[in-house]
Amino acid sequence: MFYSIVSCAFVFSAIDAHQVPGCSGTALFKAFSEHVLHRLNVTQEGPLKDKVRVTLLSRSTKWRRILNEEELLSAMKSETRLEVRRVDYNWKKMSFTEQLKVTQNSDLLIGMHGAGLTHSLFLPDWGVLFELYNCEDPRCYKDLARLRGVQYYTWEKEEKITQREKGSHPSVGEHSKFVNYGFDVAEFMKIVQNAADYIQGHPQFVAKQNNTHGSGDRHTEL
Repeated sequence: MFYSIVSCAFVFSAIDAHQVPGCSGTALFKAFSEHVLHRLNVTQEGPLKDKVRVTLLSRSTKWRRILNEEELLSAMKSETRLEVRRVDYNWKKMSFTEQLKVTQNSDLLIGMHGAGLTHSLFLPDWGVLFELYNCEDPRCYKDLARLRGVQYYTWEKEEKITQREKGSHPSVGEHSKFVNYGFDVAEFMKIVQNAADYIQGHPQFVAKQNNTHGSGDRHTEL
């Protein structure tokens, strides 16, 4: 938990991403990521042979849950090149070190807008962050992914959001961050496939995959 707090504070106070729009893959962010992973003895165990490891962040919070999460999981699991798991980065259920082990060994990290996406700091260099919906806060995790040097995708087609379970905050009132969402499966899979294509074509992914000869255990849902 200590490292979780430190990492978030570091990211959002050390540099104002809005003032360096052309900056990408900074040495500062990469060094911080590598330092934390090294100190906690978190290692890269992949990539897998002919597979893209996908982790879907599930939320046990009241808002920004995925209403058709099972449907999206089923669609991804039907694709033979994807190894899919679902996790809940709730510190009461999973330690921060265990969370980092999952993130570092994910090629594609998918989740709704929220603090869990700060884990994009600890993706491998070929990794992709798919912020399923940015909830009217388009720069936050896009900038973080850019500064870390990983690819970023997000939902673009509002008309393809199939469900909205609205709520409100006692002081803020109605806002897109206080809504649960359902997503068009075909559009979701289109973005996932684009992300998988990017990963499998990334030079570092290809080189690492060749070096490991596809060794490693299967990537299963926790």
